[in-house]
Amino acid sequence: MSNKSLLKNTIIVGIITFLSRISGLFRDLFVANYLGAGKLSDCFLVAFKVPNLFRSIFAEGAFNSAFIPIFSEILYEDSKSKAQQFCKNLLSFLFYSLLIFTLIAEIFMPFVIDIFAPGFSENAEKYTLAITLARITFPFLLFIALTSFFGSILNTLGNFKPYAFTPIILNLCMILGLVLFSNAFPTSAHAIAWGVFVSGIIQLVWLWWIAKNYGFGIISFKLKFTPKISLFLKKIAPGILGAGIYHLNVMIGSIFASNTNGAVSWIYYADRLNQLPLGVIGVALATVLLPSLSKEVKKHNFNKTKLLFNNSMKLASLLVIPSSFGLIAMSYPIIQVFFERGAFKASDTFATSQLLQILCISLPALVYIKLFSNIFYARNDTKTPMIIAGISMLLNLAFTIYLNKLLGYTGVVISITISNWINCVLLYLISYIRGFMVMYKEVLKDILKITIVSILMSLIVYFGVMGLMADISVYPFYLKLLSLILLISTGGLFYFGTLFIIGVLDIKEIKGMLKRE
Repeated sequence: MSNKSLLKNTIIVGIITFLSRISGLFRDLFVANYLGAGKLSDCFLVAFKVPNLFRSIFAEGAFNSAFIPIFSEILYEDSKSKAQQFCKNLLSFLFYSLLIFTLIAEIFMPFVIDIFAPGFSENAEKYTLAITLARITFPFLLFIALTSFFGSILNTLGNFKPYAFTPIILNLCMILGLVLFSNAFPTSAHAIAWGVFVSGIIQLVWLWWIAKNYGFGIISFKLKFTPKISLFLKKIAPGILGAGIYHLNVMIGSIFASNTNGAVSWIYYADRLNQLPLGVIGVALATVLLPSLSKEVKKHNFNKTKLLFNNSMKLASLLVIPSSFGLIAMSYPIIQVFFERGAFKASDTFATSQLLQILCISLPALVYIKLFSNIFYARNDTKTPMIIAGISMLLNLAFTIYLNKLLGYTGVVISITISNWINCVLLYLISYIRGFMVMYKEVLKDILKITIVSILMSLIVYFGVMGLMADISVYPFYLKLLSLILLISTGGLFYFGTLFIIGVLDIKEIKGMLKRE
C-alpha cells in the first residue's frame, strides 16, 4: 500500500469511526438521561464493561495482531484457497472456544462481578442487578469476537469500511432499546442490556455476509488443529495483554473506584470522551497501518516500512495533540452540554470533567502506543508489547493502590495516565534500539511545532470558555451547542491556519496525497 492509499484509507476509516463515535456520544447522552450516574448506571456500565473488556483485549487488539500477519503471508505468498482453509479451521476453533468461555462466565457471573466491582457486594440490590445485567450482555463477546474475525479478513483484503461501521449498529441498538423498550422491562438498564445482545447478532450476520462475497464465509463446525492454528495461538497469547493494556488499566481503576457511588460512571463518561479522538485517530491509523506494514515486512522493504511509520506519526500528531489540549480546555462545557440533564446532575459534570482532563494528558501516548505496537506485530512479535504492557500494568496497579488512598478515584485516573506514558516510552525505546524505527528529524521538528501551536490554541479556547461560556447553565441547549461549535471552529482555524503559515502543512502536498493512483 502506498502512502497515498494509506492516507486515503485512514481518512475513510477515520470518517466512519468519527461517525460511530458521534453515535456513541448520542448513545451516552441517552444513557445519562435515562440512567443518570447512580445505581442503575453503575450496574449497567459494569455489565457492559465486562464483555467489552474481553472484546477490546481479544477481538480488537490481540486478534488483529496475531491474525493479520499470518493471514497476509498465506494469502499473498501461498494461495487464496489455502487462506480460505486456514480461515475455516480457525473459525471453528474460535467458535467452540468462545462458546465454552461464555458458558463458564454465565455460570460464575457472581464471581466475575466480585472481581470487577467488589464494592457492589456491600449493597445486595446493586450486586444482584449487576449480575443479572452482565448475564444478558456477556454473550455479546461471542458475537463480536466472531465479527472481528470476519472484519480482520476484510481489512486485510483492503475493504476497511464494513468493520469500521459496526460500532454504529451497537449504538443504534442501545438507543432503540432505551427509547422503545424501557417500559417493557423491570428497568431501563435491562432494556439497554438486551440492546447490546441483539446488536452483536446483527453485526456478526452482516460481516459474515460481506466476507462470504469474497469467498471467506465458509462455516465449519469440524475442529481441525493445524500448524497455522498453533502459530496463531502462540502469537495471540502474549498479544492479549499487549493489545488491551489500556482497557485493563481502566478496569483496574473502576474496581478501586467502585466503593464510591457514581465514580464508576464518572470514569466511564470521561473515558468515553477520551476515546472519541483515540478511536478516530489511533484506531483508524492502526487498522490501516498493520496490513500495510505486514506486506512490506514480508517483502523485506524496510525503508518503505520506516516511511509508512513516519508518515503515520506525523498524521497522528497533527490530530491527536490538538485534540488532547482542546479537550483539556473545554472538558467542563462539553460534558455539561451533552450529559447534564435528567438524572445526570451538575456535581456529576464537575467530577467527570476533572477526570477527563487527567485522562487527556495521556491521549497522545495512547495513539502512539497503537502505532509503536504495530511495528512489532508486523514482524510477528507479540511478546515484546506484552512484556512492556505487563510492566505498565503492574506499575499502574502500584500507583493506583498508593494514589487511591491519597486522592480517591482521582488518584486512580492519575495512575492510568502515568502508566500509559510509561508504556509509550518503553515501546519507543525498544523499537529504536532494535532498529525497527527511526524517527526522521523533519517529523520530530514538525511534532514539536504542532505541540507549541496546540498549546497556544488551547489557551485561546480556554479564555473563550471563561468568557463566552462562563454562565452556560442558563443558556438554552441550542445556544450551548452553538457556543461549543464556535469555540471549536475558532480553535481549529487558528491551529490549521498557523500550521499552514509556518510550513508544517502544505496544500499541494495534501492534494497530491489524496489523488487516485
